[in-house]
Amino acid sequence: MAAASGNARLLALALGLAALHGVVCDPSHTHFAMVSRDAPSWRPDRGGHGKVSAPSLDTCGCGPAPAPADPLKAASLDKCGCPPAPAPSPEPSPEDFLNENLRALYPVIQAFKATITSDPRGVTASWVGPDLCDSYFGGDMYKGFYCEHPPPDEPKDNTTLTIASIDFNGYGLGAPSLAGFVDAFPDLALFHANSNNFSGEVPDLTDLPYFYELDLSNNNFSGAFPATVVPLGRLLFLDLRFNRFVGTVPPPVFDLTVVALFLNNNGFYGNIPDNFGSTTAEYLVVANNQFTGPIPRSIYNTSANLSEVLFLNNHLSGCLPYEIGLVEGLTVFDAGGNDITGPIPLSLGCLGLVEELNLAGNQLYGHIPDVLCALAKTGKLQNLSLSDNYFHSVGRHHCLELVRSKVLDVRLNCIPNIPHQRPALECTRFYADPPQHCPFVPHIPCDLPGFRPPAAALPSAVAAEEGGGGGGGGGN
Repeated sequence: MAAASGNARLLALALGLAALHGVVCDPSHTHFAMVSRDAPSWRPDRGGHGKVSAPSLDTCGCGPAPAPADPLKAASLDKCGCPPAPAPSPEPSPEDFLNENLRALYPVIQAFKATITSDPRGVTASWVGPDLCDSYFGGDMYKGFYCEHPPPDEPKDNTTLTIASIDFNGYGLGAPSLAGFVDAFPDLALFHANSNNFSGEVPDLTDLPYFYELDLSNNNFSGAFPATVVPLGRLLFLDLRFNRFVGTVPPPVFDLTVVALFLNNNGFYGNIPDNFGSTTAEYLVVANNQFTGPIPRSIYNTSANLSEVLFLNNHLSGCLPYEIGLVEGLTVFDAGGNDITGPIPLSLGCLGLVEELNLAGNQLYGHIPDVLCALAKTGKLQNLSLSDNYFHSVGRHHCLELVRSKVLDVRLNCIPNIPHQRPALECTRFYADPPQHCPFVPHIPCDLPGFRPPAAALPSAVAAEEGGGGGGGGGN
């Protein structure tokens, strides 16, 4: 659609203003960040909340009106002063529709409406009559449906107006399947359905030439990763979080040209595919699943695009990759609550834009380097959490200052003379048999003020101050 590319960019900008934790913790929000945001739509719902009041019951028994075939009961209710039954809406005639395209979509909507099993906000009560594009003209009919004109080479008049986006976010609708509904809108660009009760197969949308946003978050979808999503080459936004999907994630998912990819809070397992670094996503969340294996070293290939990434609360293991420090645009990196081990790579000191860095709840060990802590002064670092690991020492200058100012959390480590550490015996046992011996690379891959390049310093001095890959010592 003509509006598609412009709206896609606006979406990307909106995403950039948010943070990621809302996406992980709150299923009712579509966007992410340290604060959560409501899902976007092309046009706001200009109507009310779409609620339908229940019929009032009095001592006369006024309630749902009787069928016309029951004249005796109807007469009885007349004596009670009950209001007459509203006349059923007549089926619209073909000339009632703005154009042939909308006339063809009318039975699609009505057929889907007949399958709705729950509608707590009474939304479907507005799905009557021929005015499918009522919201375009400021009306309240057909809530959730939004119309636009097709690409600019066609005339922008009522003969070309078409349904371009469907936004059911927060409606609580229930239906056994979306197949035959979403895929029947030939000009659809967006389908948002956060916080409903949809299930069944994810429709095949490959025949929709303008489609670029799919949000199925917080529903009841289950089974393997939906194969119908993988071929959607124009997709910019994919949100499958808070469902019951299971199994491995197909590698082609990371070849999609998306801006945002949310797979969190499902049951995905297995290794994160090696082509993880092929993703074009700026915002990527795989948290709260059952992934195992290492963070792929191909992550360095995302340097041109990746801004926020959440790996937290999986079963990831292996050494913390040096390549993370090469992703220069990172603003949020969260790999807490895993089984990742090894020392902190000095390359992380090159993340000059990072604001939130969480590695808590892993099996990291060694020295916490000043080159990382200096980011609180030279960069944008606001929150650094390294608690619940096995670090034995911290940088003497910047790191100690961050500990005192509570920017750096180092509780439950093995650091002498700092309170709230692990028992000394537990630290001794860990260092006697660490889960994996990870290499320490004494190299900073960027020019940092106040830190000598490794070539200008003795390797032993660099290792002593900025790393110290192995070795032990218990904490208090």
